[in-house]
Amino acid sequence: MEFKDLTNTKEFQNLHPLKKQIIEELYNSSKNTPMELLLPKVMHTNKELGKRNLGFTKEESQLLIGILKENMSDDERKKVDLIMGFLGR
Repeated sequence: MEFKDLTNTKEFQNLHPLKKQIIEELYNSSKNTPMELLLPKVMHTNKELGKRNLGFTKEESQLLIGILKENMSDDERKKVDLIMGFLGR
């Protein structure tokens, strides 16, 4: 699914405005950021959300990872899948 198609879905539209903003920012930065730098950024973002009593649900996290994987090479996608397997997601 293309990112613009995603932003038009009911699920995306129902997200908290801050979550939508974060997803859009991470998507845009993922175009020019290697996975090794992007994953810590995602972890930091999730920590910052926690300080505001917000967080991504499991489904939202899977959606976010799927979006970010769109801009990754096959090797990077495999690494992400491996990491997610270790995390039990």
